Amino acid sequence: MLAACVNRPVRLEALDTGLPIVAARQQWNAALMSGDTAALARLVEDSATHVSPQFTHIGRAAFLAQFVRALTTRPGVRLVYTIERATPCERPNCNTATESGTWSETWLEEGEPTSVSGTYYAIWRRDAAVWRIRSEVFATVRCRGRRYCGS
Repeated sequence: MLAACVNRPVRLEALDTGLPIVAARQQWNAALMSGDTAALARLVEDSATHVSPQFTHIGRAAFLAQFVRALTTRPGVRLVYTIERATPCERPNCNTATESGTWSETWLEEGEPTSVSGTYYAIWRRDAAVWRIRSEVFATVRCRGRRYCGS
């Protein structure tokens, strides 16, 4: 018996840009672009978790530390999250939603153009009328720039 596996392209539904977490992520990206750390802090829960293969940060201050460090130490830094999928909870009175997509960051490392990028998954939770990041998991899958990446 011969079995075959057929790879079919995954069809993503069109992103509903009217979802509140899409607007919240746009606020996040705008705050990153302007270096507004107070605006970033307003979008993260007090007990948020931030996880990568290299670390786990627990709490708003630890969550934000990586972003603040990048904004203050990487000349010309540009970090953008691109949502590929946003899923609201369908239960009545539900206060959670999920989001996944890609991220990319560019800057000059000792004058050399550098870029890193990857994928992420976020859980958002609504507190009153405000949506905040509850947790975010991300992985770097590409790194370009000899000084930073070693390549």
